[in-house]
Amino acid sequence: MREKAIVVETMRNHARVEIRKSAACDGCKGCSVGREGKPLKVWAKDPIGVKVGQIVEIELSAKTFLSATLIAYGIPLLAFLLGIFLAFKFSKPLNIFAVEPFALFVGLALMSFSYLMIHLFTGSKEAWKKYSSRIIRIM
Repeated sequence: MREKAIVVETMRNHARVEIRKSAACDGCKGCSVGREGKPLKVWAKDPIGVKVGQIVEIELSAKTFLSATLIAYGIPLLAFLLGIFLAFKFSKPLNIFAVEPFALFVGLALMSFSYLMIHLFTGSKEAWKKYSSRIIRIM
């Protein structure tokens, strides 16, 4: 996945870039860029030594993008479904008569827990390095 961006800050071998709305964003409401038209600021690896104000092209490999998408959406969905399944399975032995609200609560609790775990595990430097974009050229 490639996007054009403007360099707004540099630090050692990283640059903070501002991604503006592109044609790929049309109709997508997944982030503030598509939803509100606000620019998205991210840190990117800078192997070429860019300067503030330059327009650059950044890249995030398809494999990394799909991996991040699976982590952000797949794991919480599986946790939610697992919570619902477990709640239905154990509601009878626990003498819970309001099974559906209990299942919803357990599913939401496991999904929230999964988001917390994702947040804690992806806050490390190794995860940050793996999932950050890379500047590939100056436009």
